[in-house]
Amino acid sequence: MSPTGHLGIGFAVKRLDAKIPLWVYLVGAYVIDLIYMGLSFFKIERFGYNPWSHSILMAILWSVVAGLFAFNIVKHKSSALLMCFVVFSHWILDFIVWDQLPLAFGSTMIPGLGFYRRIGFDILSPGINMGSMMATIIELGMLVIGILIYWTSKKKSRKYVPIHRTEG
Repeated sequence: MSPTGHLGIGFAVKRLDAKIPLWVYLVGAYVIDLIYMGLSFFKIERFGYNPWSHSILMAILWSVVAGLFAFNIVKHKSSALLMCFVVFSHWILDFIVWDQLPLAFGSTMIPGLGFYRRIGFDILSPGINMGSMMATIIELGMLVIGILIYWTSKKKSRKYVPIHRTEG
């Protein structure tokens, strides 16, 4: 999944927590891909084989590490659990849209649901076709929904509350 769909989760979850800044949730939603980019740069991972970043085993580990990091900063269990969820949601979304993800290390793969393949989107064949347009609409839709969830929660918290003074 491209970063736009993942970012939608970060926006939506922020509604539930005032302790962690929005930008941290947005980075958390994309941290697995950031790890992948760093490991790819050093040729530790490559497209199609990325167990250090995208395996279910490491996604769980990265989620726990992010949650512990968040807990060390804000000292709030529910905020730390939300951060764990945001990081792990990356793997869940990738499982829905891609065909295969690594289980751990080695050649064992977990068959993903392959939604993108079913609609005709192929990341290795860039260009505009029905599959790429549908994938873009889905990704942008997730981002817009996440932003709307976030925005409506911010709007509610900014409502004018009159202050009543007592005379005495």
